[in-house]
Amino acid sequence: MKKHLLVSLALILSVVLVSKVPPLVNVSASNAPQINLEAEIQGLAHSDVKDNIPRRTDFVIELYHDNSQHLTPPEIRKIYDEAYSQQVRKKRIVRKFVGSAIAILIIVLSILAIAIWLSDKTGVPTLKRVSVNLPFGIGCIELEINRVEQIVAWSLYVELVTRIAIQPLKSDEGLLKEALTSLHSLFDTTRQILKEAGPVVGVSPQSVGGIAIAVLNQGIRPFLAKWHPALEDWESKCLSTTSNKQHEKNWDQEPQLRHELELLRHHLKQYADALAKIADVTF
Repeated sequence: MKKHLLVSLALILSVVLVSKVPPLVNVSASNAPQINLEAEIQGLAHSDVKDNIPRRTDFVIELYHDNSQHLTPPEIRKIYDEAYSQQVRKKRIVRKFVGSAIAILIIVLSILAIAIWLSDKTGVPTLKRVSVNLPFGIGCIELEINRVEQIVAWSLYVELVTRIAIQPLKSDEGLLKEALTSLHSLFDTTRQILKEAGPVVGVSPQSVGGIAIAVLNQGIRPFLAKWHPALEDWESKCLSTTSNKQHEKNWDQEPQLRHELELLRHHLKQYADALAKIADVTF
């Protein structure tokens, strides 16, 4: 349908442009009872220009020097040269106009093609309805998903599942600081993905953008607000002779932080599963 519309618009535009092209004027005295010699010379000049024949003033003078209307060679030269020059100017104008018309036509068709392409990409027709269960008190949500939201969900999914914070962390593995830093970086990453996708992803609770923002504000932000300052305060007390890992193990709140981090990981896993479902990822 869109291709037919594009072709139709192109044809209409072509007809309009062609109708505007000024015709090559061929001066003649066809309406006169008898053509005069001046009109005949002018017609010859116009014909020469039309057929791309170089100016041949001397030949025309020789051709008409013995004429019944008593035109002198200088008069013949003037008639022919003026008519020839006038027709050359008109031909150049027509060529310039046609070139401009073709350029305009190409630009218009390009704009139409881009508009149709963008309508396919950003018109974002709804693909399907999806129901997902989300953590942090968000609950079950039904969404009408389009192609852009699928792509955004996939980007968020990849960023999430490759983070340290969503991977199981045994009591003797990893640093808590790295896990919290990884969680904090999700804010910048999510913000960038949503900005690049634009408003089509939405901010309502029933949109991918709204879900991503809710997870940050209702899940990750409170966790970081609680534990990030506490961990930094403990790190500031680390002695130069003690490793960072050992210093964390010596912290009396370390077991509780690991426990809550594991609970958060389960919630983020649920969020990742929801993103995978929205993105239509198959495992």
